[in-house]
Amino acid sequence: MSTQPNTFPAPQTDDSEVSGVSLRALLLGLLLVVVLDSLAIYVRYIYHGSLMTYSHIPMAMLIGFTLMLFLGALISRATGVVLHASEWHTILCMGIVGAAIPCFGLSGYLIGYMATPYYFATETNAWDRYLHPYISSWLIPNNDAKAVTWFFEGLPGGAYVPWDAWFLPLLWWTSVVTAAFVVLGCVAVIFRKQWVQNERLVFPAMAPLIDMASGPGDGKSRLPEFTRNPLFWIGFWIAFVMIAWNCLNYFLPGFPRFPIYSGRWYWIDRQFPPIRGFLGLFTIFFSYFASLDVLLSIWLFDLLFIIEGGALNQMGLTAISPYYYRGVYYWQTKGAFVVLVASIFWVARRHLLEVFRKAINPGASIDDSNEPISYRTAVIGLLLGLFYMWIWLVRIGFDAVQAAGLLPAVIFTYVGMAKIIADTGMPYTNVPAGPWGLVAPFLGSHDVTPSTRVAMRFSNLINSHFKGLFLPALSHAGRVAEGIKNNRRKLMVAIVLAFIVSLMLSNLLTLYLGYRDGAYNFNSWEIVRAGERHFGGTATSVKNVLIKAPTKPVYVDHLDYLGFFGIGGGVMALLIYLRYRFVWWPLHPVGLAISGSYLARRTSFTIFAAWLIKLVMVKVGGPAIYGKSRPFFVGLLVGYIMGVALSTFIDIGWFPERGHVVHRF
Repeated sequence: MSTQPNTFPAPQTDDSEVSGVSLRALLLGLLLVVVLDSLAIYVRYIYHGSLMTYSHIPMAMLIGFTLMLFLGALISRATGVVLHASEWHTILCMGIVGAAIPCFGLSGYLIGYMATPYYFATETNAWDRYLHPYISSWLIPNNDAKAVTWFFEGLPGGAYVPWDAWFLPLLWWTSVVTAAFVVLGCVAVIFRKQWVQNERLVFPAMAPLIDMASGPGDGKSRLPEFTRNPLFWIGFWIAFVMIAWNCLNYFLPGFPRFPIYSGRWYWIDRQFPPIRGFLGLFTIFFSYFASLDVLLSIWLFDLLFIIEGGALNQMGLTAISPYYYRGVYYWQTKGAFVVLVASIFWVARRHLLEVFRKAINPGASIDDSNEPISYRTAVIGLLLGLFYMWIWLVRIGFDAVQAAGLLPAVIFTYVGMAKIIADTGMPYTNVPAGPWGLVAPFLGSHDVTPSTRVAMRFSNLINSHFKGLFLPALSHAGRVAEGIKNNRRKLMVAIVLAFIVSLMLSNLLTLYLGYRDGAYNFNSWEIVRAGERHFGGTATSVKNVLIKAPTKPVYVDHLDYLGFFGIGGGVMALLIYLRYRFVWWPLHPVGLAISGSYLARRTSFTIFAAWLIKLVMVKVGGPAIYGKSRPFFVGLLVGYIMGVALSTFIDIGWFPERGHVVHRF
């Protein structure tokens, strides 16, 4: 199903002669980055509206890119200056990468973590004893001159933003974030051909955006080419009218609304996990482009979590929270995830071997001329980036041996997250097992020193990001790059520029708004609450290791955890075997690898609805109808995007600081 042909008219211009990475494409890509960063940060922290960067396909990027396509068609019609499809692919690549940084991407957590240790320290939590002695002075800004206090509470009259207090910490953080970007960029290049050409992954989340970028317009119409199908406009108006109708409620309280936002947990029995009753339109739109076996697997294994988790709970085993996985079930999911990721490397083993041969011997047979960078550069960049990250971890207090074990686990985990997104296209998915969670079980409590515990908390910003940091975005950009037929080496320059501009703008704009309005008024998880909660847990663990008797590694004290890890891994191995052995096998292994995790639980009912809709469509209409309906679902997505944009602009104009959340998971 994923191989259905695109039913939109093909662009009339031959892009094989066009430089996709042109100067105008670079400038428009950077403009998109600036727009999406500013939109995401202002909507999140000032207007308190929709979640613009929480998903793997950030809404801020979608709004900016869609508006640029429509404006581009108008300008082309008026001036005759036409941007070719390959140039729009470049712009899209830059937007995807740039959108991975603001707010939930990185900058919100980074600024929040840097400001938290001093501002939230009290005599009660005793952070001055259990945190501050283990924090390097260059890692966070000093609060002696009220620099951090003013960030949370706003500048007093006549004071200036104390940029000097942030300069050195931001410099060092920027260095390690850049090293992480280099490492993950090299990993994305190394796996690009394997996933895009050898395994032919569908990248469902990119499918509608590639359709849009491939039909930008030819200068003969005021609208983009991808809109020239009646089904597109039917889908567009259905989605747009629902959100626009609900916007009337902003001005007329009590005005009837379409019930598309509300959700709640429904309990079957208090001993079993509940079902999240929420129909997420955004997830449904992307689910159309995913395969039926993926959709079936996700909701079916969520049902397994409800049944098995509840049964284990009744048996006295810790398995549910009660909403999400815990204890033995978490270890079962972890075992499944580890085996799934191991299979990713196993399937790619020949390609990876050829890549490393090419790095050693440029005359090796594998062709890397169409890759954004050569394989030799990718391998060298990977090794140098990892080496710098290791030095940085050791300098902030991490045990050298444990840091050396952590970094391969980071690559392992993030590759798994990127492959899951490339396979499923689910816009809301989190890493089911963090890198430190793969290392820590082999260590006793006194094997992890207080300095390592505090360093681990800080390094989680890059080593344990719930979305896989930059790798999913870079992998998506690698798929979009297929639309650029030449000059792909220049594409890496465009992506690096997008990263630099987004990182600088996101950090500086967040700091500026904090000092202007008081960051505590942001009322955001990533700036205000995440650091306070997480550092509180770190301080408690440091206290415990200092005053309590040492404990043994998890695999010694909790054989039940190890047993369920093995069960999860064994079942995953069986699912992988069945999928590759039997064409008719209906379950994708990914469902087990994310079963019980936070975002899988909250979107499972939506996935079930999407699966049911798609199943009926395929069974009743057949593959032909499914392929012809593609413009309808692209129209639904574009209508939804424009509806969210309308709601956002209404908030900016009429409801500042009292925004309405119309886009969420």
